[in-house]
Amino acid sequence: MTATNHALTGAIIGLSLSNPYLAIPLAFASHFALDALPHFTFRGSIKEVLRSKKFLISLIIDVVLCFTLAGLLIATQPPNWKLGVVCAFTACSPDLLQIGRFIAAKRNMAVPKLRGLMGEIHERVQWFERPIGAFVEAAWFATTVLFLRFLVR
Repeated sequence: MTATNHALTGAIIGLSLSNPYLAIPLAFASHFALDALPHFTFRGSIKEVLRSKKFLISLIIDVVLCFTLAGLLIATQPPNWKLGVVCAFTACSPDLLQIGRFIAAKRNMAVPKLRGLMGEIHERVQWFERPIGAFVEAAWFATTVLFLRFLVR
């Protein structure tokens, strides 16, 4: 899933629950639940994808949208907005494991496999990453934006 979809889901969790001891772990777990859904990826090997201009542009857009979401929550300050921001970033955090792979690809080095328990879980749950997964991503995005609209009022 895109970081934007992870962030939207995390924000909804944080805005809906007032208990950070429940919301933050749920936001983290939501990352893997969303990655288990069919979702988008570019065609090609991991190294080709990470080095592509299309991927870089999509990554920049994704980061901008995530920070826009945080800015929206900060500006509107709905109930539990601080927890919403924390959970939005928490839901995206497992993808930070990918930074080393991105750097390796950009340096034209071998792209390492994800390691450790988190890496293993991350790779196992992502069973369907294909361009057609964009339809699931778009539907999730639309649904979460509509749901978020009611929480931010």
